[in-house]
Amino acid sequence: MGELFQQAEAWLDRIEQTQDYTLPYVDLESKTEPVRLNLMMSFWFYDGDQLSVREYFFNKILEYIKLTGIEFQQEASVNKQRERKFRKDGFPENWIEDIRGKKLDSSLVYYFSDQPKMSFAPKYGVKASFSPDFANNEWYSTVNFIFPFDFTKNSDKRLQCIEFFKSFVREIKVEQAYCGYRVGQPLDFTQAVPWQTFDTATAYRYIGLDIEKKSQTSAVTNDEPSLEKGVRSTAWLVYLGQPWLEKLDEVQAIQKQDPNTPLRLEPINDGVFFKADEFPQLARIGLPRPQGYQALNNILQPIREKMLPLTQYADSLAEWEPVFFQPEQCDWWLERWDREDDAELLKKYPVPETLKAKLD
Repeated sequence: MGELFQQAEAWLDRIEQTQDYTLPYVDLESKTEPVRLNLMMSFWFYDGDQLSVREYFFNKILEYIKLTGIEFQQEASVNKQRERKFRKDGFPENWIEDIRGKKLDSSLVYYFSDQPKMSFAPKYGVKASFSPDFANNEWYSTVNFIFPFDFTKNSDKRLQCIEFFKSFVREIKVEQAYCGYRVGQPLDFTQAVPWQTFDTATAYRYIGLDIEKKSQTSAVTNDEPSLEKGVRSTAWLVYLGQPWLEKLDEVQAIQKQDPNTPLRLEPINDGVFFKADEFPQLARIGLPRPQGYQALNNILQPIREKMLPLTQYADSLAEWEPVFFQPEQCDWWLERWDREDDAELLKKYPVPETLKAKLD
């Protein structure tokens, strides 16, 4: 597994040398592209067992298709344990009929990908995971929308992307939502687990990276760390619903906003929408930190979950653990914006001259 970590570092070196952040990692053995950098939106909410909520999200996929112009190639349902060609004709009605026929006491997990196989990390994709009714509003459901790394490079697309994000939190009760760069992997977690090494390698270089895993949700009533008990750290776009504002103190959050940073706040649907910068940022360690991201971190810090899981079912895969986030590394990542000095990391991952030149 150390060899795979080295391959991840070599992939990142190549990206920094070419400054092409859309380069996928190519696995020669399987002839797939299981890793790439993406922009991703994630929405966390209760009532995932309600048919109206499930139908709402599947109808929003139509808006996503219109926004991106993408044609999915593959679809899959964890419940049916198979992937197949995307049923374009009649979508989303065909999927809505599927979920109407599904008992609400069952969880639902669906994937949609623009790639020829689910073993590829998508450029465009959707992953929906709805909790069953016995969750009793103690477990979050989550829906992720995936975009290419450079999707927001175009100003019109960037504004449309922001509006798409905001439309969710206006139209439905969302507890937490995030949008930022992340390491994209296969949508099916059983195929993604081996590639989580790339999360670790990339996080050592870029503090603007977000790490999202389904394992970050757990019942409110148990002692396991999860998003039900605290929020994630800073990202390009963040939304917090009313329960979190009550814990944060909305007035205090607004007062902490520094008018000299790009950070902007907007009240929406009894919650607050945060935009940390005009563009999403990777925030390379060793280069000046984006001030808006830093300001947002300072606001979220009091209600941040301190032990959030950053891997997906890695505990059962002992041979991979050395390169995964251990508890002390989880702390390190969640607190990365609290640190002022990354000198030790810079000794191992110095900033390339090509990246320094971009600032001159």
